[in-house]
Formats: sequence, C-alpha cells, structure tokens
Amino acid sequence: MNNLTTNRNLQVHLTKEKHLFISVAGIDGIEYDKNVSFYLNLLKIIQDNQEVSSYSKLLMKKGFDIDLDDLYDLLQQWLDLNILKKENDCSQKLIDLGFEKYDRQIKNFGTLPNLTEQDGIAFQQKISTSTIGVLGVGGVGSYIVQGLASIGIGELKIVDGDIVELSNTSRQILYREHDIGKSKVSVAKEQVALISPKTKVDILNVFVNNKNMDEVSRFFEDIDFLILSADTPRGEIEYITDRIATKNQLPWITFAPFGFSKIFLGPLIVPNETKTLKDLIPQDTFIENNELVKKINENFYPTIMDPYNGMAAKMALVEVIKFITGYGDVSVINKRILIDTNTWEIEHYDLEN
Repeated sequence: MNNLTTNRNLQVHLTKEKHLFISVAGIDGIEYDKNVSFYLNLLKIIQDNQEVSSYSKLLMKKGFDIDLDDLYDLLQQWLDLNILKKENDCSQKLIDLGFEKYDRQIKNFGTLPNLTEQDGIAFQQKISTSTIGVLGVGGVGSYIVQGLASIGIGELKIVDGDIVELSNTSRQILYREHDIGKSKVSVAKEQVALISPKTKVDILNVFVNNKNMDEVSRFFEDIDFLILSADTPRGEIEYITDRIATKNQLPWITFAPFGFSKIFLGPLIVPNETKTLKDLIPQDTFIENNELVKKINENFYPTIMDPYNGMAAKMALVEVIKFITGYGDVSVINKRILIDTNTWEIEHYDLEN
C-alpha cells in the first residue's frame, strides 16, 4: 500500500461520552463509540507521515495489537470514506506552474472524494486557460468579475455601457467613490489587474440590445463560457443572450436576485446538449406589447441590497467552476433553483417538465 496522509480538512471531535466523530469533505460524519483511543493514535501516526509498513510496530509501542490484514482493511475503508488520501506532495509542481497563489483552492479540490491534489492542479490549469464572457458588470456582475479574477481565470471579456454612480458604490464591489463618472468596464479592467495581473481583460463599452446584438455576439465569439449578469432590456435580456449563445455555440448561465429576499439560479444551457432558453421558457408566455403593461412597468425601480448581489454571484460561480473543471455535476442543467432568504427555503424546478 502506498504511503498515506489524512485528508487536509479532516477534523475529529470527542464527546463527553467518549464517542469519536470524524468529519471530512464529501461524506457524512463517521462516529466510533469503541476503540476510540486506537483510532486517534492511528490517525496521529498517519498525520506524522510515517510509512505504512511501520504503522503496526508504532501502534504496538502505544499498546495496541492489531492483525496486519485487519489494519490494512481499516486503512482501505478510510481511503474509501475519504478520511485518508494517498500521499501526493505537489508543492514543487505548484511553484513550477506559478500556482502558489491558488494553493488553497487546488488543495480544496484535492479534499473531495476520489480526487487528488494532482486533479486540483489539472482543474487550475483549465481555469487559467479559460476565457469567460461577462454580460453586465453591475451589482452581480462586479462580484462575478472579482470572483473569476480571484480564482485565476485566464481571460475575461466584459460588456457594459454604464458609468459608475454614487449608489453603485454601496452594492457593486468593484467600485469606489473616486470612480464616479468613469465607465464601469474600464474600472473593472483596472480592478482585475490588481487582483490577478496574469488575467487578460477585453472590454466593450455598450449596452446590449436587439440592435447591437451582432456586435456583442462578435465580441463574445471566441469565449468558452458566457455569464449573463445584466438585467436590461427588461424582459428581453435573457432571450438576447440566448440568441448570442446559440449563434456562437456557447454554454451560458442566467441567475439573479429578485423580490427583495429571493435569488434564482439557472438554467445553465449547453448548445447541442440542452434546450435553449426560448425552448425551456418560451418568450411568448407573456404579452409584453400591451400599452398599459408597458406604462405600468416603466415605473419599475430596481432596488437591491449588497448581500443578495454577492450571494447570487457566488452561487452562479460555483456552477460555472463545476462546468469548467468538471470537478462535480452541474446542478442547474435545464433546471432552476430558487432560494428565499426570508425563510431559507429552497425550491428546485425541472424546466423540461
């Protein structure tokens, strides 16, 4: 058996009743109510990076006598439960690849069941060579851009025609009061350079609409994934994005906070694998050309509070990272998740049915 180490996020807890609880990523906690001292000593021996062949002798020194086959069976069980990992020091490779900055997220991938830190490095390489388009860099979009830069995305292509206003500085994380009057995309580019100097950023300073959709489509034609984080033109922006993504054969995701306390996430749409948005949620479900409807909706005023922008963006980024790296299954393929922070109720909608 190869040399072993404990999972990096392993934690143990001892109750007053002398029960041992072991917790690691990806599984429910494990409880032992017998031989607790033996298990604790074995975990500490493994943590000290002793060779597997020495475990039995070291345990005997501590007063524990265990059959070698039984010991190996337990070690294999702990490997299967993700409590243990095969020893795999990637420190030098992180340095060689220039990934030391991403040490924690690479090792975080490695804590998952059936994954190693080598897998984490492979995932980071996918992140660092991916190009992501971001349509809208306001409330949720600024969090999206900051988050993508923080994980070391290779290239960003950002579209927005807005300028920074005072009210933006309380709920759009990239902007400060000294940025007021500047274009959002230019400030976003400056901020990305501070967060992740290696990330390339291209910007297009326009508001997307039906008239300039072809221009925006050309700007996004060579990206790997498109994130919709704009909310105008209202009632149309998702379908404009759907057409851009379909034309360029781009996977994309839609999400947003709404109704004060709610956030919807998804669907994530993949060309030739899933239905388009217009097929999942037909645009003609609502009659938008009624004059009274238009006049009433002209009075709509977008209100928001910063935590909802951040939550919505981070939820979407989890799904985007799953898709880019393949570390886990995307949860919103042809689906929509709705969370209400007033009650923390979560609802799942299958949009195909």
